Amino acid sequence: MKKTSYYSFANGTLPPGCQMCVQGRKLVLFVTGLCPRSCYFCPLSEQKFHKDVMYANERPITELKEIIEEARISGAHGCGITGGDPLAQFERTITIITMLKAAFQNFHIHLYTPLELVSEEKICALEEAGLDEIRFHPDLDDTKLWERIKIATTMMKGIEIPCIPGKDIKKLLHFVQGHVAFVNLNELEYADASQNKLEEMGYTTKNIYSYGIAGSETLGLQLLEEFPDMRMHFCTAKLKDSVQMVQRLSLRAKNVQKPYDLVRGMCLLRGAIYGEEDLYIMKEKLQDSFFVDIDFMKKRLLCSQKDLKKFKNIIKSLGYTPVLVEELASYDQMEIESLEV
Repeated sequence: MKKTSYYSFANGTLPPGCQMCVQGRKLVLFVTGLCPRSCYFCPLSEQKFHKDVMYANERPITELKEIIEEARISGAHGCGITGGDPLAQFERTITIITMLKAAFQNFHIHLYTPLELVSEEKICALEEAGLDEIRFHPDLDDTKLWERIKIATTMMKGIEIPCIPGKDIKKLLHFVQGHVAFVNLNELEYADASQNKLEEMGYTTKNIYSYGIAGSETLGLQLLEEFPDMRMHFCTAKLKDSVQMVQRLSLRAKNVQKPYDLVRGMCLLRGAIYGEEDLYIMKEKLQDSFFVDIDFMKKRLLCSQKDLKKFKNIIKSLGYTPVLVEELASYDQMEIESLEV
């Protein structure tokens, strides 16, 4: 077992999907919230849980071409198709895989699915569409569908499960030996979602700074030690927050940066001007003094922080509010910090 430079632990090399993830080069494609299961540890928000909605990273998707746009903007070299269960919208999933393979060269695609909807026919169709890697999510409390993991395919097969303290994960690991190329263990995390029942079941976080559940990491490390010859990765909550998201948004920041933006890591520093008037009227009143851009999503004007400070008196004289903002380079432009000047 070795500790990686990504705050995780592994036996052997990381599978291709994980390698892209830690580089921030993986598009996270939420293809549907529909799912045949209702897991007590599910982290999905109420906006996604059992809802037939699509997101590419944080971007809501209404047309499939927007997936291509987001992949380009985020600098993705691959894609992880998740849900819900992508097989619950099988034709959509096949269409998306085919579309991505046609749009990009050497674009690695992996998919996460429980076993309820898995069949030889669907595995064959996914393979023909160009899927590179499939990650099964078996039920640790019920073995009746485990045999589906053994369905033959040329795709790389793996297991991805949360590392749940008290569960007999060793039974599953013995079962899949020789039938999968890798095992990915995720640190179990608390989520502030109504369907997440971990707190009600008595699970607690390991400290006040983490959503990771106490005992999950200890169990993961024990399994790595007990199965030294199995290609296995224990993915920590810290990896997702401090590596995957930071790397992905830092790449996106460079691609979406406007001439007036300053990039700081995964954030954009910019000036924002808020007012009650029509945005076109606001822009017309200011554009002779300095460059301003319209942000329809957040109903404001944008400019450089330098110009905002320089022309703040003009902005205020028109009844507008000048604000220095720092926000994530995500599609929703989540605000980190703001200061009215």
